[in-house]
Amino acid sequence: MGYRDRINRATAYIEANLNRDIKAAEVAREAAYSLFHFHRIFLAATGDTLKAYIRMRQMTRAARRLIETDTGIIDIALDAGFDSQEAFTRAFKKVFGIPPGKYRKQNRHYPSVYKNRFNFDLCLKGGCDMTPEIKEKKGFKIVGLRYFGANENNSIPKIWDELLERGGEIRHLDNPKHYYGLCSVPEEGGEPGEQFEYIAGRAVTRLADIPDNMVGREVPAGRYAVFTHTGSLDNLKETYACIYGEWAKTEGVEILSGAYDFEFYSEDFHPSGSENSKLYIYVPVK
Repeated sequence: MGYRDRINRATAYIEANLNRDIKAAEVAREAAYSLFHFHRIFLAATGDTLKAYIRMRQMTRAARRLIETDTGIIDIALDAGFDSQEAFTRAFKKVFGIPPGKYRKQNRHYPSVYKNRFNFDLCLKGGCDMTPEIKEKKGFKIVGLRYFGANENNSIPKIWDELLERGGEIRHLDNPKHYYGLCSVPEEGGEPGEQFEYIAGRAVTRLADIPDNMVGREVPAGRYAVFTHTGSLDNLKETYACIYGEWAKTEGVEILSGAYDFEFYSEDFHPSGSENSKLYIYVPVK
């Protein structure tokens, strides 16, 4: 089963199960991916986290039922996977700007805010010309600030700001000019499809004297495809989409699930976002 077929199979499974609480692990199994890999692949293919995609599909279907049927709002809410009409109303208003009762009375669709069923031919526009360098990297250690969640409130930039303020507290530095953004996605647990651990940190020679509210991690030696992101970080999301979408698909590479991928900020990186700035993205491969 090819890459495109797997994503289409996953979205078809979502469509068939919109009336219940869909777990990320079951969708990943349907697509024959590990949860770690599926998290990246789905975001690259659709532009949405799995949780956001499912919720918008549920809300779209609910909105159409409000207009096109006389089904009670509480029944529509329960069919959309909500525990109560109140919870459904809050979620509906957040998407459409008005409560479901008023939406039904207006009897008018709002297609501009609908999340249409995924069409693979519309995603991943264009190609990705990046050619990675395959490297064997020795194991290393970092100490830094940990975030776990879905980055819904722009949390990752915030922990980088805090790290830059507190970075001098980290002892036993390996190279004072090197910083890492270490990422891993748990195989089980958490919210459907988007929670991950991210650590903004500095390389150290040993995990000792770790400052308050910081953590240490040891990354084992491994084989990586190393990509270079050049210029501003504003389009970093597109670079990741290219890596986990187009490149992984066209090259037929097996990305190693359960391992860390990480961003390496070396002397080549310029926070100003100049066109000469370079950020290196390490993706573990078999």
